[in-house]
Amino acid sequence: MLNPSKYSKAKSEGSESITFRIGKPILDDLRQEAEHKLKSINTLVNQIIKLYIIWHKPAKQSGYGYFDNVLISSIINLLSDEQIVQMTEQYCKHRLKDMAYMLNSENTFLSYIEGTLSWLEASGFQYRYTNNNHGDYTTLVIQFDMGKNWSLFFKTYMHYVLEYYHVIDSECDLTENTVIIKTRN
Repeated sequence: MLNPSKYSKAKSEGSESITFRIGKPILDDLRQEAEHKLKSINTLVNQIIKLYIIWHKPAKQSGYGYFDNVLISSIINLLSDEQIVQMTEQYCKHRLKDMAYMLNSENTFLSYIEGTLSWLEASGFQYRYTNNNHGDYTTLVIQFDMGKNWSLFFKTYMHYVLEYYHVIDSECDLTENTVIIKTRN
């Protein structure tokens, strides 16, 4: 999911046309991907460019890198629950505020969640972000498939995020491979 608040103004201002030359093998892959996703090539290319601008570029500037999920889960599985909680606390204490400002133009809980959704999208993790039937709760369910220790890390991380943004009446839960974050609207 792309960050709609950051680029909603651009949509209302219209768009411009530009022509690019793209090598045939890349264009063939784009056509195939667009057909697979039942989208036009124009829509797919726009999504790719937006994802680069709102996630990949700021992520690189803020120190995020690409690592193999198997490697990360293998490393984190060497830690005890207490070590994971302690590591997460230290990480959030030193990096949370910096990352919030680097990845988003504003520092609000909503902008942080939008950045998280962009990260999930870019990383290929399966997730569901929904409101309940009455619209009073929003639930983010993320299926990492990286084991209990990663789920514990991310649940603890989100606990500190909720605390940082003073989000009350919220819950974080985990399963072996999934993290569930429920917040009051």
